Amino acid sequence: MKRWLSKISGPASTERLGRVPFAENVPGDFYVEDGCCTSCGMPSTVAPELFSYAVDGHCYVSKQPSNVVEVRKMIDAFEVQDIGCIRYKGTNRVIQIKLIASGEGDQIDGLDHDLQALNDEVNADRWGQKK
Repeated sequence: MKRWLSKISGPASTERLGRVPFAENVPGDFYVEDGCCTSCGMPSTVAPELFSYAVDGHCYVSKQPSNVVEVRKMIDAFEVQDIGCIRYKGTNRVIQIKLIASGEGDQIDGLDHDLQALNDEVNADRWGQKK
């Protein structure tokens, strides 16, 4: 179980994609985008141990998930967030597929082509635009 979690180290493509993590995020693959947070408080309702708030109210990832339960809570936070500020820049395909399956694949930085195609198909199904 820990073996797949130990491989959660993503590419440095986040800034290249125009995404800048909020400075107070802890290092790791999950992050909150700088300037995106509306202080909705939703991530803390499902994963309070993983998120904190800066003095200005901007949320940030204060702890990276370290086990399967915390990864599930992080994915739950993706599902309840207001405007898509929580992002994933890692390359763990299991996490990527779980995010895609939950309808949050657009929050993944730098998907491989096969998973991008899967994400496009899931989005088309969700929005009734089946090909």
